Amino acid sequence: MVEQHRKFSTPLQRHGYADYSDCRGFGRFLIIALCLLALPAWAQNPTEDVRKSFIELSTDKAELYVQEQLLLTVQLYFSNELIRGELSEPASNNAVIESLGPQQEYSRVRGDQSYRMIERRYAVYPQAPGQLSLAPLEFEGSFRGANGRLQTLRSSEQLFDLPVKDIPPQFSGSVWLPATGLTLEESGLPSDNRVTSGANLTRQLTLRASGLPDATLPPFPAQTAPGLRTYPEPAKRATDISTDGLMSILQQASALVPVQAGELRLPEVRVPWWDTASDSEKVAIIPERVLVVAPGSGINTQAQAQAPAVAAIDETLNNVVSDADSESDMNGQNTTGGGAFWPWLALFMAVGWGITAGLFWRAKRSRYRANEAAESNLGPDDSGLYKELLAAAGNNNPDTPRLLLRWMNLQYPDQGFQSWRQVAEFCHLPPLTDALTKLEQQRYGTEQPLEDKTSENKVSNNPTQLQQAIRELERRPASQAANNDLSPLYPPAIDASRQ
Repeated sequence: MVEQHRKFSTPLQRHGYADYSDCRGFGRFLIIALCLLALPAWAQNPTEDVRKSFIELSTDKAELYVQEQLLLTVQLYFSNELIRGELSEPASNNAVIESLGPQQEYSRVRGDQSYRMIERRYAVYPQAPGQLSLAPLEFEGSFRGANGRLQTLRSSEQLFDLPVKDIPPQFSGSVWLPATGLTLEESGLPSDNRVTSGANLTRQLTLRASGLPDATLPPFPAQTAPGLRTYPEPAKRATDISTDGLMSILQQASALVPVQAGELRLPEVRVPWWDTASDSEKVAIIPERVLVVAPGSGINTQAQAQAPAVAAIDETLNNVVSDADSESDMNGQNTTGGGAFWPWLALFMAVGWGITAGLFWRAKRSRYRANEAAESNLGPDDSGLYKELLAAAGNNNPDTPRLLLRWMNLQYPDQGFQSWRQVAEFCHLPPLTDALTKLEQQRYGTEQPLEDKTSENKVSNNPTQLQQAIRELERRPASQAANNDLSPLYPPAIDASRQ
């Protein structure tokens, strides 16, 4: 009985182990059980679908400003050969999301498991301060198991909320531009700043911004200066997409014609922007340029044609005067020679004036035919441009002011409109001025809070107001223009016939 008592005196012995050497097997079993309880579910049961596919999300920053670019990386891991698969796109109610090119595929190893990985990158632009929340990303796919049956994979992952800061109060610009880099360039003008009156110049301004779409870039200011005629071309916008984000480009070329000799000052161009890398405001500047304009050396065709005739008349008059003087000297007080001088002088003066009038009439007729041909060629373009203008106004297109400026310059070529505000002042249409002002503020203004930009206003919710103003402008007779003459072939400052 003692032996039995000794045999079963411990709990391990009661389980059938006779001595401590036999306890080693039970100890190993206990350690293995504890280890299995400490491991995650996917390691305890490798056949679970939870580790056959999973999603990982990452961003390039933990907080950002409103309308600043956030780079979102979505990675899908799966270990089976999929027959089909569908991965949802990121979505948000208060953010604009742009895909950064096609998805990429890689092979990755996690622990001792090999995976195929699909990577997608997105640029996210929050539109309101507060919290940026994205909907969960879902994946569902099918693969064929070892038994030949179709099995389903499901995965889901949600990005944590990110704080979004409002526009800093120290920002001095009128258009909010949060970017990682911004440059402003100028080309086309001579390096020595010396030009000739009447010369045709082309000035091109280029704005490049990293981390912004091209639609957010503000238009360049009008390049106006006393003694300068400006003919801007439509601005060109483009966006380059790469895995590092968006790079936007804004280019505008303008034809410049100096019409006065002397110094011509082109004002500086300033574009304030917010450097998100240094968290500070910076300003891209093109300094003021002073062009030295020399008088034009060319003479127009009419002056060249008149010059030989005038020279011939002067020479004839000089000869007549000299002959009359010599005849008076020889005859003394004889009045016969003096009386013959004046009829010849009147004859040559009449011939000279006749030649001058004929040349003037010929030049005037040539200019009239050229203007008539130009007007006949503007008809189809004018109609097409008017239809394009009405369509843009109905869609609240930001190009509406530019199209209106082009159309009005075709209607009144002698006015030389350079901005839509000049058109509004010329037409005296308060509804047109109000509609264009609201459209400009809605597109580029930052003085109003962001939540007010989506509120109801005359332009966004009633686009017909701008169309009605344009139609009223089209119904006005051309006699209301300040000057209804035919447009000159040359600018008045370099046309000798208009001086």
